[in-house]
Amino acid sequence: MRSIVCRYETAELLAEALASPDRELPVLRKPKNSDAPPESHRSATDGEWVLAIIELSGRASAAAARIRKHGDSIALVFEPRDWARVKQLANEAPATDRSPVRKSSQPPSSVMKKLANTTGARILLVDDDVEVRDVVSAMLEAVGFAITTAKSGEEGLGLLERDKFDLVVLDWTLPGMSGLDLCRAVRARWAKLPVLFLTANAGTRDVVEAFAGGADDYVVKPFRAPELGARIFGLLRRVT
Repeated sequence: MRSIVCRYETAELLAEALASPDRELPVLRKPKNSDAPPESHRSATDGEWVLAIIELSGRASAAAARIRKHGDSIALVFEPRDWARVKQLANEAPATDRSPVRKSSQPPSSVMKKLANTTGARILLVDDDVEVRDVVSAMLEAVGFAITTAKSGEEGLGLLERDKFDLVVLDWTLPGMSGLDLCRAVRARWAKLPVLFLTANAGTRDVVEAFAGGADDYVVKPFRAPELGARIFGLLRRVT
């Protein structure tokens, strides 16, 4: 599944774009002389499902959407629940996001330095579901992380032995070696490497076993993109 990133500098601009009664968000063309990433929709087809990542002043929301073509331009069409989630991003924006960004409204330099230290961090994502790998990879790459994926615990362990990573995100249910076994192996060999479970297992016993096995955090599917991003940023800041 391809991802399309829509960035807005202020809540007003996002609210204006969300004024459509048809739950349709226009995808703007890349402005001239912009340092934004190249357009990802040139080969998009009408009706295609994509992962829409909406960014507003460093915060983001992600949801599935369909492509709707209007001549040479396209728009993203959301389901009612996802449309409400994107609108909430604009409604909950802090006051500083509701006007053009000024130097005085920027976070302290110490905070910016900590955030900068996580940019480019290498994350190993271990999940046997190809759609989950594609969606999570797209979301994390959109905020500057370098993602390597594995579809089994054995493959993930092999990658860890050959390369260096800053964080491991893994599922509980994997073919062969389970996510819990992989977590224990990581903790035994790389004591300081953060491990985050991203799994549908929501039972209290599973959560307790995960932390007992050495996990640093636990996020249950289905998850909200901002929450997953915040958890990952938090773990990376802790180790840096």
